[in-house]
Amino acid sequence: MKRVNPKTVQDNGAKVVPDVAASENFFPISAVSEATGVPTVTLRAWERRYQFLAPHRTPKGHRLYSVDQIAMIRRVTALIDSGIPVSRVGDLLKGESQTFQETPSSSGDNWQQLQDAMLEAVCEFNESRLDEIYEDVLSRFSDARVTEKLIIPLLNRLGVNWACGATGVAEEHFFSLYLRNKLGSRWHHGSYSRIGRRLVVACLPGDRHEYGLLFFSLVARSRGFDPIMLGADMPLGELTKVVNKTRAAAIVLSSTLEPGWQVVERDLKGLCKSVNVPVFIGGSGTVSIASALAAVGAVTVDAVLIDGVETIHRQLNGRL
Repeated sequence: MKRVNPKTVQDNGAKVVPDVAASENFFPISAVSEATGVPTVTLRAWERRYQFLAPHRTPKGHRLYSVDQIAMIRRVTALIDSGIPVSRVGDLLKGESQTFQETPSSSGDNWQQLQDAMLEAVCEFNESRLDEIYEDVLSRFSDARVTEKLIIPLLNRLGVNWACGATGVAEEHFFSLYLRNKLGSRWHHGSYSRIGRRLVVACLPGDRHEYGLLFFSLVARSRGFDPIMLGADMPLGELTKVVNKTRAAAIVLSSTLEPGWQVVERDLKGLCKSVNVPVFIGGSGTVSIASALAAVGAVTVDAVLIDGVETIHRQLNGRL
């Protein structure tokens, strides 16, 4: 993003930033819009109507945003994408850190307590209690944070409990259906722009665990991308035509299971050769075979796929 000089002067009590040479701390509204996926008209409306932001001004009146303010913009976007009306966001932001850093209420012990509470609700098949906990956490933290600290550990605990007989298939099915419905609702009813770069998003063949894919797509959408989600167990041979028809900027694949050699050496290798866009791949199934994936032309991003959104954003920007 384009930066400007952080040196400030005072003008009748207002903070004014000289509009001079490049530096590291302030960004013009056009760069902030591109980085966050929030249109400039929306940024101005948030400032004017809801007072979410108070950007610095140059002597000529141009808006400049700090790194902390960009973090606040992403926080607002995360709240809206979680289903919170924009009119309520201001109240939810009060008392929170504007840098969107971890707070005492998000310490390891408290995340553990939230996992315990949600697990108890699942074991009691108590959807209203489950919904109460989940919606409260989403109102306070980003999708990425909730997924990393709450949802993925809870899914792992359910799997372990099922394997050792502490819970049955019914509990896992109950939570899986709940999570699928919640994510699907947010996906279909969330606001987004179709002008962002398109990503073809799918699970590898044989992988039916699409939660990470759904979370990734929601975060990518809030980042300004336009994901085309194809879901679980996708034959890779179908993706070339999808890229060509949609003019997608990249393919993003999810792998929660370690893929077999045929998928890697035949299907994935063939896909990477047949398209002229990057093929990104993430998920827990990629950790032990990262070198094999790189050898066939895929770009590994992260074991937690949603953490790869920023990597993908940076790499695609580098291709412009």
